[in-house]
Amino acid sequence: MIKQNIEISILVYTKNMKHSFLTQGIFYILFFCFSTLTAQKFTISNSTSESLTVRNGKQEVMIKDGDKKEFSNIANRISVTGSQNLNRSILIFLEPTEKLIITLKQGNAIFYTGDQPDIHEYLNEKLNVETFGKMRDYLNATNKKNIGELKNTSEIFLSDVLKKVKLSSVLVSPEDKSSTKKLKNHIKYNWLYTVLTSMNSQKDRAFTQQGLSYYYKKYIESDIAQYSCNSVYQYNVIEILAKNKELLQVEFPNYPIVEHTDSDNINQYLPKSCQRFYFQKKYDYLEHINDPGQDYYKTVLTEKFNEQ
Repeated sequence: MIKQNIEISILVYTKNMKHSFLTQGIFYILFFCFSTLTAQKFTISNSTSESLTVRNGKQEVMIKDGDKKEFSNIANRISVTGSQNLNRSILIFLEPTEKLIITLKQGNAIFYTGDQPDIHEYLNEKLNVETFGKMRDYLNATNKKNIGELKNTSEIFLSDVLKKVKLSSVLVSPEDKSSTKKLKNHIKYNWLYTVLTSMNSQKDRAFTQQGLSYYYKKYIESDIAQYSCNSVYQYNVIEILAKNKELLQVEFPNYPIVEHTDSDNINQYLPKSCQRFYFQKKYDYLEHINDPGQDYYKTVLTEKFNEQ
């Protein structure tokens, strides 16, 4: 009787296992198909009369004039370079079901079609011009040491930017889609960098403390525990805050130093993703002036941050 029960149990277990494996197999097939079908995609169409090199993460593709190429598994941004003074970084904010077509034409003109073309055009072609153009007004307020004017001017401008991209707030919420979170953070830190830079140059420590504390508590503090840098603006902001840590009277998390430099006292408060931008900025500048010191920073980026 016991033997019979064991045999029955083994038979039931075997059938259940077969059913389980079959179910898992179907699940993974469906999951793979669904993931493939819903992967966010963008297409680069080349109408420039020259070949273009497009880099998406570590993927690098050459697109001849008149050709186009579709990409998936999109990085935060892509770079497009050509021989005729074309060197552009293009931000992509898409949900898994969305697609974007970017057409490059002669004269380095760029056109966006597909999902959210107006938002992508604004972010890539106009936002920086507007945010950095507003710095004169911020400097006027800081020169007058008028914190109320600085808050009012900067936040009215931020409100106008949010209207253009159809957002009600720049603060991330749990309900936000992935692309919306990225969009909010890009706008927020682009804007914050221009505001904080304007007051960071002031020798009036009391005014600087008042201003930095206001923007830190309202816009940045909630990000600190899981801070990361997807753009140079996030790096610039955390660098300003780290340099003014004593003035702010706040504690920041400490991180391992990836590569020791004279700036360890600042970089210790930057996560690895932010420390990368320290070396990237140094490398970009030295490469621009053709200084042989660029080789060191290139080596660090390659070996310590896996940058190609």
